[in-house]
Amino acid sequence: MRLPDAEEFQKIYDALQDETSKKIYKHRLLYSLLGEREELKEMVETCVSGGDVVRDLKDLEGRKVCYYGAGAGGLWMVRYNRNVPFLIDRYRTGTLKGLPILSLDAFLELPDCKEYLIIITVSKAEFRQEIAADLERHGLRYVFGFPNFQYFDLPELELKNECFADVGALDGETTEYFLSHFENGHAYVLEPNPEQFSVTAERLRDCPEVELFPYGAYDENTTLRFDTEEGNEGGAKVSESGDIEIEVRRLDGLLGGRKVTFLKMDIEGSELAALRGAERIIREQRPKLAICVYHKPEDMWEIPSLILQYDPDYKLYLRHYSLCDLETVLYAI
Repeated sequence: MRLPDAEEFQKIYDALQDETSKKIYKHRLLYSLLGEREELKEMVETCVSGGDVVRDLKDLEGRKVCYYGAGAGGLWMVRYNRNVPFLIDRYRTGTLKGLPILSLDAFLELPDCKEYLIIITVSKAEFRQEIAADLERHGLRYVFGFPNFQYFDLPELELKNECFADVGALDGETTEYFLSHFENGHAYVLEPNPEQFSVTAERLRDCPEVELFPYGAYDENTTLRFDTEEGNEGGAKVSESGDIEIEVRRLDGLLGGRKVTFLKMDIEGSELAALRGAERIIREQRPKLAICVYHKPEDMWEIPSLILQYDPDYKLYLRHYSLCDLETVLYAI
């Protein structure tokens, strides 16, 4: 891992445009370099973005809290905060990291069930709404642990008539949200996992403004091993021990000649390599950028440094979108 000097840190800090960004940078940097979980906790308590996400975890102190969802989101939440007695899940049973998993029916049998605040850890919008409606029917209190509109909520983006590159589409939900909320949009959608590409293609089949590409983004055109992370498809990533092979492409070649005005990347640690493969697009077209910077500790300095190397006039913003260490996004405008 390359450690930057003080000058590089200061250059990034100076490019950040508001106090929220600077707080996130400070806390996330110390967490990345030193593993100080108090820094992460402080960041989450003061800087979480996204409507119905709990904004201040101090408000939870003294409350009875549990998580709904024993999948990937629940696992991350338990790793961050184990101070819950159990989880609720529709389908899973048994335990997660030693915590019992209850069905909703079993939870409703608890005499104090209505005293709990339930944090929904499921990220897929359609499932979240079903769960929320079910909880409302039973008069239960809940909040969402992850917002469903990251990448688009920063007012400074001023999105309109965008040509949007969705790099790491997973299931097409982000592109679907983009097309339904912003008029006159066009989308280039990349997803290298064959199963998830099929899901994405089906979801977006009636969208003529979408171009689909069954590739990952990287700094060379090649074939790589890829870990599909069965059961946690959102965490699938390039890995030498991967169970399948995928094709990756430089965006400069794949999207050559196409207009790109907004570029989003959430590709589980391959963001830096993908940005290297998009150098010409960024230098010549200067798209707005929304890049995840939480997959590797060094992402917090290597990614903004590269972006400022391509164009030192980019204005940077950081936003954090979860109650754990997931979903920190760097915006460049």
